[in-house]
Amino acid sequence: MKNENGFTLVELMITLAIGAILLTIGVPSFQNYILDNRLVTQANRISNDINIARSAAIKYQRPGQICISSDSTTATPSCTGGTDWSVGWIVWVDKDRDGTPDAPGEIVVTAEALSGTTTLTSAALGAISYDSRGFATDVDTLTLCDDRTGEVGRSIDIRGAGRINISRDTTSC
Repeated sequence: MKNENGFTLVELMITLAIGAILLTIGVPSFQNYILDNRLVTQANRISNDINIARSAAIKYQRPGQICISSDSTTATPSCTGGTDWSVGWIVWVDKDRDGTPDAPGEIVVTAEALSGTTTLTSAALGAISYDSRGFATDVDTLTLCDDRTGEVGRSIDIRGAGRINISRDTTSC
């Protein structure tokens, strides 16, 4: 008798059905994984820029600041105020001590608006300032959320000593 190698049509259909079931279960979980990674990336981005503001203040022995800027991509960005950090921000050092980011070389970093449905808001502040020793002159918490509900957001706490703490936000999103 001759041995036949291969699959029967029934075996192929069962394999395809099992594959479809696994994809149906796995795709939504993978989408949440991608959205969680996007939040972590964006939290790390703002955290990094806050640390740059602190480091620049210490380096230049001048006040350093990160502030909301809706025109961060222009040739001369400015601090626009408000509490919606999603529109973008700039990091700058006040080398000429006039309180505005105007002198050449004062702008250290510019960041464009956040992509997607992510929001980054502050309860009260549109700028975080550091003195020449690296201490934050204002303490605030930034809340990073996307369009999902539940415990998926991030809180970025700026402490008086200049340190930053990122944690899951279980209440604001």
